[in-house]
Amino acid sequence: MNSSIRSVTTRSALAAAGLLTALALTACGSTYDGAAQNTAATAGAAPATADAVPPADDVIPKTTEPEASESAAGGDAGASSDDVGKKPTTLKRTKTKKMGEVVTDERGWIVYRFDNDKAKPPTSNCDDDCAKVWPPVVAGDQKLVGLDAAKVGQVTRKDGAKQVTLGGWPLYYYLGDKKPGDWTGQNVGKVWFAVSPDGTKNITCLPENPPAPPKPPKDDAAGTNDDADAGDGGYTY
Repeated sequence: MNSSIRSVTTRSALAAAGLLTALALTACGSTYDGAAQNTAATAGAAPATADAVPPADDVIPKTTEPEASESAAGGDAGASSDDVGKKPTTLKRTKTKKMGEVVTDERGWIVYRFDNDKAKPPTSNCDDDCAKVWPPVVAGDQKLVGLDAAKVGQVTRKDGAKQVTLGGWPLYYYLGDKKPGDWTGQNVGKVWFAVSPDGTKNITCLPENPPAPPKPPKDDAAGTNDDADAGDGGYTY
């Protein structure tokens, strides 16, 4: 093959690769809407490890059985943004249409992790107004479905609340998500990401321009979003 043919072939290959990349990015960032299939549990997902030895006494209790009443579409039909921030009964491995595997609660609300936090030792750096927009996942006797119980623990926040951790990373809901399956918190401030089942950040889809976060609610009830106009509300990501 002479040099001119090689050059044409190389240019064609690069052009094809560029087109595929552009299409992938478009498909990834074209919508944040959580359709029902975005919150369908992964078929055949492995149950929580029953014989895992907890690394410390603060590991959340584990289970090997999912709740029989859970909806495959990600929770009750009446779920709304008012549910964001409540203590979940279940944390599970969930497969989404565009994001791949993430972690959701029993209703299908996707949970996130924050790059400005620390995993070793687990530390939350999202307080005050930040915590109103990114409500912590409150620790309790959550059931685990498809998650390694040895990776699930909790951290005591500055306000004394117990927050769930995965792989050492504190977990959060996002006030900007309006219904189960939404992932509008992905790549916000380039520091917030949907969490993968092993605690790493899910970077399958990284929208370049995610919607601006809502302003923090004026009261302590982070389940409403009457001040949802653009802006960071004065808090630091």
